[in-house]
Amino acid sequence: MRIHFGTYVISLLLIQSGKLTATTTYDDVAVIVNINSTRSLAIGNYFKAARSIPEVNIIYVSTDTTEEIDSSMFSTLRSQIENHLTTNNLVDALNYIVTTKGVPLKVNRGNTYSTSSPSSSVESDLACMLGSYESFVGSEGRVTSPYYYQSANFTRAQFGFYLVTRLDGYTVQQVYDIIDRSGPEISVSPSTSFVFDQDPGWNSLLPSLNNYMATARTILEGKGKTVQLDEDTTYQTGVKDVIGYVSWGSNDHYADNYTQYGIPHNTWAPGAIAETYVSTSGRSFEMPPSYGQSLVADLIDEGISGVKGYVYEPFTSSLVLVHILFDRYTSGYNLAESYYMASRYLSWMDVIIGDPKTSIDGPPGPLPVQLHYLNALYNSSSQSVDITWGTISEVNNYGFYTQWRDTTLPGTAFIDIPNSFVPGNGTTVIPQDYSWTHSNVPEGVFYYRLRQIDLDGTTHFTDAHLVSVDITTNVQEKSTPTRMDLAQNYPNPFNPSTTIRFSLARSSSITLKVFNMLGEEVATLVDDAKQPGEYRTIWNANGMASGTYSIAWPCCRWRQETSSYELWSREILRPAQADLRLTLWRLEK
Repeated sequence: MRIHFGTYVISLLLIQSGKLTATTTYDDVAVIVNINSTRSLAIGNYFKAARSIPEVNIIYVSTDTTEEIDSSMFSTLRSQIENHLTTNNLVDALNYIVTTKGVPLKVNRGNTYSTSSPSSSVESDLACMLGSYESFVGSEGRVTSPYYYQSANFTRAQFGFYLVTRLDGYTVQQVYDIIDRSGPEISVSPSTSFVFDQDPGWNSLLPSLNNYMATARTILEGKGKTVQLDEDTTYQTGVKDVIGYVSWGSNDHYADNYTQYGIPHNTWAPGAIAETYVSTSGRSFEMPPSYGQSLVADLIDEGISGVKGYVYEPFTSSLVLVHILFDRYTSGYNLAESYYMASRYLSWMDVIIGDPKTSIDGPPGPLPVQLHYLNALYNSSSQSVDITWGTISEVNNYGFYTQWRDTTLPGTAFIDIPNSFVPGNGTTVIPQDYSWTHSNVPEGVFYYRLRQIDLDGTTHFTDAHLVSVDITTNVQEKSTPTRMDLAQNYPNPFNPSTTIRFSLARSSSITLKVFNMLGEEVATLVDDAKQPGEYRTIWNANGMASGTYSIAWPCCRWRQETSSYELWSREILRPAQADLRLTLWRLEK
């Protein structure tokens, strides 16, 4: 028996919006300065002045100036920081900590190339100080972050750790430049673009990392952003005005045909951030650089404002989920929040470079309500779309209009649907549920979103939600297929419903069932005799848990032309905010 398979990764378009206050202060930010390093002192003073950071929030430590230290040195460093926080009543007053060049970068406790390694970056261990996760510092392995995959503004009181970033580069001047081109609410030019550079050479081994880029493009284009997704063997270089970037760096099989050391030689817009799929990309920020794998320090040298690297081997599960990173960053969350929401572990190899409160502006703005959910479901019997949403809390909420956009018409803007206004509940901390039905919807693929209005007339928007409208659902079509097929479900990912298409070249008894990953049957979609033709059916997964489901078609009919039985099975994921793994098997006798 031969098994042929392929793997793809896609994600959900429905992401909830966060909120950044109009005036961003740095009273909850501490800066760690090494008094033994003139570079650390200079950077600390520059950042303090640029962001008006209170003097009590500057933590002066005496420690080694080398990038790599051992466990004993880290313990001494940690105790100095904890003493300052405790003595000055800052333990619960801070949310963010920033280290500076000249403060050690990584802690070598041995076994640096194992998932059970006790080694880590200084920043990732400091994040766990004086809180719920302090026992993991120096222990073997890593711990899953409670902020991973969240869509809420960060507070240490809620999540139990600090968001820690680092200000570093090859030179002190480069760090000054990071500070100068960063900060809250940076105005982003419409000419900027996101560049996602896939390497098809990894599709057989790690397809998910390429597909995260494709998912990020789908999400960002739904927000009206310009995205360049390179799917071929070209290594992209020399792109102008980049605001977001992902590549395989030196791990790209074709990079050496276009550049050295994976350096893209791009020009970067203020506030630009990036991720590269390169282990040990943050191993050093010293000159001259020592290559092998590419370094994120080269992106800082080019002019980027934020980037994540890894001080030792992190393994692929530690890499940023780039579709989450860029969704959050374009939804009003700051740099530190965006990276940490997209990163799985604490007390591990990660190091995030940049001003933690860097953020970008531009429509759509974040909602002044805390949105709990937003669903849009096509009802085939009434040819309407039922839109439901809920809020956890509201501030000065006048109400909502439902908007839509036709994806088949390039350049079409979102428009209010007439008579779609639903009144809000002003200011309330009591959860509220809303609904509205869009009747007489034509066949097509549409984006839906909400336009929320404050009592003072200020308008905000939710993110877009994709809906496929199939007027011909469950109706046999006129054409006669030439083969038996189970097609890709659409939309994919989905929430809460998706359309499954299948075709028959001859009369067959068909059973189409849905199973969870434990092999338990959760739904029967089709159980009937069918004539030759093409069919569609909808699975409404409302009430089902997010996760991977298998749609199995045990249509084991003998095919005379191929002398084989065929069994097709598709895995689809219904994520609330997760990735979609899709696998297709064809089993031959």
